[in-house]
This record gives sequence, C-alpha cells and structure tokens, in this order.
Amino acid sequence: MRYKTAFLFISMALAIGIQAQHATLTLDSCLAAAMKNHPLAGQNKIYAETENLQQRNIDNGKLPQLNINGQATYQNEVIQLMFNIPGAPPPLIPKAQYKVSLDANQLIYGGGSIDAQNTIEDYNRKINQLNNDAELYKTREKINQLYFSILLSDLNAEVIENTITDLKTRLARVEISVRGGVQLESASDVLQAEILKAGQRLLEVKTQKKALINTMQIITGLFIDENTNFVTPVQQVDLLVYNNLRPEFGVFSLMQQKLEATKKLSVAKDMPKLYGFGTAGFGNPGYNFFKEGSSFFTTVGAKVTWNFWNWNQTSREKQILDLNSNSIENQKNAYDMANKAQVQQYLADVSKAEELLKSDDEIIKLRKSISRSAAAQLENGTLTSTEYITEQLAEEQALLTRNLHKVQLLQSKALYKAATGGL
Repeated sequence: MRYKTAFLFISMALAIGIQAQHATLTLDSCLAAAMKNHPLAGQNKIYAETENLQQRNIDNGKLPQLNINGQATYQNEVIQLMFNIPGAPPPLIPKAQYKVSLDANQLIYGGGSIDAQNTIEDYNRKINQLNNDAELYKTREKINQLYFSILLSDLNAEVIENTITDLKTRLARVEISVRGGVQLESASDVLQAEILKAGQRLLEVKTQKKALINTMQIITGLFIDENTNFVTPVQQVDLLVYNNLRPEFGVFSLMQQKLEATKKLSVAKDMPKLYGFGTAGFGNPGYNFFKEGSSFFTTVGAKVTWNFWNWNQTSREKQILDLNSNSIENQKNAYDMANKAQVQQYLADVSKAEELLKSDDEIIKLRKSISRSAAAQLENGTLTSTEYITEQLAEEQALLTRNLHKVQLLQSKALYKAATGGL
C-alpha cells in the first residue's frame, strides 16, 4: 500500500512538472519555439547541402575526364598500295577492324569559368536561404500578433473580473437595504442582471483567448493552457535610427551580386582554354598499318581552344545583365520606400499610444472617484442601481481602453522592429 501511495505521489509530481514546464512564457521563447517547430526550419540546411553537392560537381571540371570508347567496323575495301615494296610483302589491312581505348582530357586553364560557376552557386544558396528566412519571418510576425492579443485578453479578463467582484459587493449591500425596506427589490434585480451580462463579456474574452492559445500551440508546438502566464515583453527599440535588415531587402542585393558573377562567367567563356589529353587502347589495326594483327597504341598531347569572335554575343549578354541589375535596383528602392512609409506609420502609432496612455491614467483616476461616489450614493439610497451601473461601466470601459492602448504601444514597437528586420 505504501509503495502504491509513493508511486501515486511521484506520478502526480511528474505530471505537475510537465505542465509547469511552460507555466510561464515569454515572447522570445514563443518565437524560438515557432522557428524550431516550423516545417521550413531545416530548409536552409538542405540548401547548404545542395550547394555543396553542386560545387563538387562543378569542381569535377578540374579533374581528368575519362571515357572508355570502343568500336568495330567492317569495310568493303581498304587502302592498297599500287606498287610493291622490294623485299617485303605489301601490308594487308583488314576489312574487319576494331579498337577499344581509354581517353583522358585534363583542363589545364579554363579562364576562371569553374570558379565563376561556384560563385554563382554560392549566391543561389544565399538567395534561397534568405527567401526561406522571409517565409519564416511571416511566422514571427504571426507570433507577435497572437502574443499581444493574448496579453490583451488577459488584461481585459482581469478588468471584467474586478467589475463582477465590485457588482457582487454592491449587490450584497443592496440586498440588505431591500430586506430592510430602504430600497425596492428591482434595485437588486438590476445588479444581478448586470453581473450576468459581465459574465457573458468575460466568457467572450476567455473564449477568444482559448482560440488564440490553440493557434499559438499549433505554431509553436508548446504545451499551453488557459493558466499559462504570458510575460509582458519590454520592447527596447531605437526609434531614431532606420536600418532595413529585412531578409526580403537583402535578397535584392544578393541578386545583383549574382548578376555580376554571371557577367564574369560570360567573360570567362570567351577566354582561351588549354587542355591536355591522352589515349591508350588496343585494336586491329594499330597506328602502324604495316604491322599486321592487333596491337596497343597510345597518344598524348595538348590543345588550345579559343572562341575569339562570337559576333558580340558576350557584349549583348553583359548589357542584358546590366539591365536586369537596374531593374532589381528599381524594385529594391520601391520596396525600401514602401517600407519607410510603413515605418513612419508605426512611429506615429507609438507616439499616439504614449500620449493616449497619459490621458488614460487621468480618465481612470476620475472614473474611479466617480464610481466610489456613486457606490456610496447607491448604498444610501440616493442613486438608483441603473445609474450606478452606468458609472461602473464607464470605469470598466476606461480600464479596457487603457489596456488596448498599452498593448497597442507594445505591438507598434514590435511592428517597427519587424519592419526594420529587428525581430
């Protein structure tokens, strides 16, 4: 029995420990979990491995290229000497011929084309990785939106719960007055109805939070429930300095650099190329037609190829690449201009939220004073329940408005960081 009791306590402790793993969450922990849980999280590694394989294939151009060749033929006639060689029989060249050879070609100088191709592959990998980062960035923005919405739900739920507590306190005191004949029974009915309505508002807020948490749980892969504590982040941003570090913006620069590397490849293709080659084989006849029968043969040598004139094709290719680079520059500037305009809106939102929060504190201070006065008048019977509820709801709305402005300030700073690539 003691062992069963001990096992039960251990199981409960483990269960509590597992649930407590995510009892408190921060924005950074949610962002990190989302990046790790995203299906595209391992994509950059795939791009790196692909580039490595591609470059190894390209580097094979610096290694000897080996080919085994074989052929067999039958000819209806062969070369015959029209005269006899004194003291030697004329060579008999067979009509049925065959040869098998191993041919080797070695690039000695390629004008830098292989290195240029490797550079282009490197840019392809970087562009693919930045595009992947841009897709992941969208998930980070989604996490930001969910996190601040959950924070707002928590703050609003707390305000409504306080409203319900206050209403229940007033109801208890009004019921005493009703039983003493000081107030009518309808006074308590009004308060009870408002408590029910506040409960409905609380249910809506909690239902919305549950939906947000379910979405957050799917994206991050974390265990989250309604009791998880979401820590209010401290958004430290320099609003006076603008730097566009968005991955989409970086792609434009990489594309331009890739075009420059492509120009170098076009030039390299027109450079002279020096090869060494060799052949070793066995066949009938060999190189010596005067020697009857099969024999081994070998050849070694070097050759140069140079496409010195291609009717200005390379020049036109460079012009096309320059035009493409100009087009990318225009797209880059258009993107940056739109991003700067969006950043200005976020800066305005930050400034507005800060100013609104200052007035919110004054409004709440006044509303709380009015509510306390109304509560005293309600208990004295000089104010109706409906009039009191009007003042109580005005205080609640002031608190909800401050919560909204508080979260808007945090979110505007987060959006500013996102727009400048600071996530």
